Amino acid sequence: MPIKVPILIVDDIPQNIMALEAVISDMGFEIITANSGNEALRQSLRHDFALILLDVQMPEMNGFEVARLIRSHPKTSHFPIIFVTAGMKDLIEQIKGYETGAVDYLMKPFETVILRSKVAVFRELYVQRKALQEFSSRLEEMVEERTVELSAANEIISRLAATDELTSLYNRRFFNEQLLAAISAAKRHGHKLSLIMIDIDYFKRVNDTLGHCEGDRILKAFADLLRENIRVEDIAARWGGEEFIVLLPHTSIEAAFSMAERIRCGFEKLSSGCDSITLSASFGVGQIVDSDDADALIRRVDDALYAAKHQGRNQVIAG
Repeated sequence: MPIKVPILIVDDIPQNIMALEAVISDMGFEIITANSGNEALRQSLRHDFALILLDVQMPEMNGFEVARLIRSHPKTSHFPIIFVTAGMKDLIEQIKGYETGAVDYLMKPFETVILRSKVAVFRELYVQRKALQEFSSRLEEMVEERTVELSAANEIISRLAATDELTSLYNRRFFNEQLLAAISAAKRHGHKLSLIMIDIDYFKRVNDTLGHCEGDRILKAFADLLRENIRVEDIAARWGGEEFIVLLPHTSIEAAFSMAERIRCGFEKLSSGCDSITLSASFGVGQIVDSDDADALIRRVDDALYAAKHQGRNQVIAG
C-alpha cells in the first residue's frame, strides 16, 4: 500500500491554492492547505511534510517569517520549503529567502512541468526517508528482540552451568562459590551459618538391585524432598553421586539439626512404598566458628557424616 505523502500549500489567496492543487492532485500527495502564516505553523506541527509550498507575500506574517519559525522548531526544522512568489526576481531577495531556509523558488505564473518536476523530487525523497525510518525501526526491533533472546539464552546457560543435570539442584562448583561468599558475609556481620551434608545409605545396593534408572528416580525424589524442606535463602546442591549438601545462612546448629532430622524422616516415609529395598540417609551437621574457612567447615561436617554412617546410619550427627 503506497504511503501518504503530505504536502502543505500556504497562500492567503484561495485561487492560488486551487491552481497549485490542480497541477499536483494526481501525483500521490495528501494535500493540506493553510491561508495564513499562523495556520501554516499549526499545520506544520501536526504533520510530517514532504514539502511546503510557501507564498512569500502574505499579510500579518510573510513567508520569510514563517520559514524562519519552521526552521527554528526541532520538530519541523527538516521540512523542505519552496517559496512561491510573483515578484522575487531580485538576487538579494532570493538570497534572503535561502537564508531563511528555502531550498528553491517557484515564480508565478509557474510552468506546470517545472512545478511537477520540483515536487516529484521531494516526494521521492520523502518516500526514501520513510523507508529508511521503517528499516531503522525494524532493525532496532530486531536488535532488541535479539538482545532479549541472548539475555534469555545467557540466563539458561548460566543456570545450566550452575545446575546438576539429573536432580536440577545446584552443582558442586556453584555451591562452593556461594559458600565462600556466605562465610565471608557471616564473619563480617557476625551471623550464624550452618551446613548439612547427606549421604543416601547403601546406594550402590539400590543401583545393583533395582537398576540405575530406579536409582536416578530415587535421587530426583530426594532432591525434591530437599527443595520442599529448605527456605528460599538456603542452597541445596548435589555434592557428588548420592551425596548432597545444604547451606543454611543465619541458622544455628540446633535449627540445622532439626531440619536434617525432618528431611531424614521424610525420606523414610518416601521409601516405605519400596518393597524390595529399605532406603535411608545419614546426615552430618555443623556450624561455622571464627577459625573456620570453607575447607575446615566442610571437613568438620563431613567428619560428622562419617560418624553417622559408622554409628549405624539413618541418623543425624552434629560436628
